[in-house]
Amino acid sequence: MSNPTRKSGFAKNRRKNTKNSPSPNKPLPSPHNSPKNSLRNKGFKPQRSTQANHQNWIWGTHAVKAALENPRRSKNQLLLSPKAAQKLALDEQELPPSLKIRQTHPGEIDGLLPDGAVHQGAALSCAPLACADLDDICREAKGLILVLDQITDPHNVGAMFRLAAAFNAKGIIMQSRHAPPLMGATAKVAVGTVESVPHVLVTNIANTLLALQDKGWRVTGLAGEAKIDLQQAFRNAEAEVIVMGAEGPGLRKRVRDCCDQLAKIPMPGHAESLNVSTATGIALYEAVRNTGPGN
Repeated sequence: MSNPTRKSGFAKNRRKNTKNSPSPNKPLPSPHNSPKNSLRNKGFKPQRSTQANHQNWIWGTHAVKAALENPRRSKNQLLLSPKAAQKLALDEQELPPSLKIRQTHPGEIDGLLPDGAVHQGAALSCAPLACADLDDICREAKGLILVLDQITDPHNVGAMFRLAAAFNAKGIIMQSRHAPPLMGATAKVAVGTVESVPHVLVTNIANTLLALQDKGWRVTGLAGEAKIDLQQAFRNAEAEVIVMGAEGPGLRKRVRDCCDQLAKIPMPGHAESLNVSTATGIALYEAVRNTGPGN
């Protein structure tokens, strides 16, 4: 490539003396024992993993690829293992010139991320995505909007972004002080869909539901004790807002009071409840059957 600094991150080290070169059948040396491959000797000093700094990272090949392709995402540094670099096959000419690219061992990436993070050899340091404007997703009263009432678990929220993308929802609305960062585990579980599904952060969920009703949207909250089921609730559906409450407490009282109707998932079996992301998938499927997939 024309940029020698970026090129050096991917180039293989060439040695005049091949006597001590590692055999192709031997594993790569540990980065801690290989000064040439250590990021510490390439101007990058890994920080101790903390809640503060690992929130700036996205990991996993699908999530990283989607973030790289998103022009709205500001990217800082990309770390790739040789295997991940080969899998992603990135064209450096298409990446932002300011993006620092480093090839390293997976162990170096482990030290930057939370314990147990399945990064697949790819991690991207980047800025958070700007949230969308509420008017942009609700201006035309048609289709689906998903509202999360104090759902904070990154794995559930990530799964719900993936479901929203699958069922063509116009966006996801969350409360600003109870929303997980759309980075890290959330982005990994979402498999890149946090980049494509608009999200809106609001200070008051109940007031937001009232505003949506004023714009012609019907608001349905899911509650196990509801009198009607989803099929009945979504009859003549055209502009549907689906409100999901946190596992355990469910919808808060004022949020429930601001819904046009409450609906339940009929469960003839012995389970008392479902995981919130599973319930969301069922609700979105039932709504799409009535509104149509193209709305």
